[in-house]
Amino acid sequence: MYKRQSCHKLILVAVFLISIAATATAFTFMPMSITISPSGANSIASFRITNDSSQQIAITIKAMMREIDENGNETNKPADNLFAIFPTRVVVQPNSFQNIKVQYKGNPSLSREVAYRIIAEQVPIDFSQQQTSGVKVMFRYIAALYVAPPNVSHKVSVTKVEYGEQESKKGFFVTITNSGTRHAIINDPVMKISGSSFTITLKDESVSAINGQNLLAGNVRKFFIPCEDAVPGKNYTGTLTATIE
Repeated sequence: MYKRQSCHKLILVAVFLISIAATATAFTFMPMSITISPSGANSIASFRITNDSSQQIAITIKAMMREIDENGNETNKPADNLFAIFPTRVVVQPNSFQNIKVQYKGNPSLSREVAYRIIAEQVPIDFSQQQTSGVKVMFRYIAALYVAPPNVSHKVSVTKVEYGEQESKKGFFVTITNSGTRHAIINDPVMKISGSSFTITLKDESVSAINGQNLLAGNVRKFFIPCEDAVPGKNYTGTLTATIE
């Protein structure tokens, strides 16, 4: 079975719309990352909404495309036409749960993994006619969903290193490319940058900008690595070693 749940960092965005308060309504949405196949029985993802509060809540579910530019900015466009989601809207009773099925209906013959977002958002509806005051809290969970054909793999490499400055600090602009067919999450990176007569090893806090970053399949990212030894006008190369999920 080709469904797997990643153990990398969960992504949780909570938007609070708060007035004077008595009680708060909340829910959980799991899993936060899952991979499915582009066709067949394994093209279906199962999510669960759990309402841990004492009030019923209304939730909407939608699918979005996911793209990340070289500076790490993510853009999303509607992708509901590529998925069958059931249900797309649901009222979850207090202290209960609701299962959500998301089935991929797009191209069944993908050449590489494609990344999407599945968003579960609480709709701020007051179900109680008697409730005259209280807290209305809207939560939004943004889960990662990957649609991947068999035998995909990441291929991460440093493709460019150049001198640069950022916030009055000297350093290097390092371009990292994932030329593979699967996303790559970079953990515990160690960067070696070489010039004409030296090699600098950078790790820990020096490369915190890279640590934990997710390079989607085919993604090119550019990072600034501060380093006082950086000199303008020189040619540099770089290599990256890391634990990659």
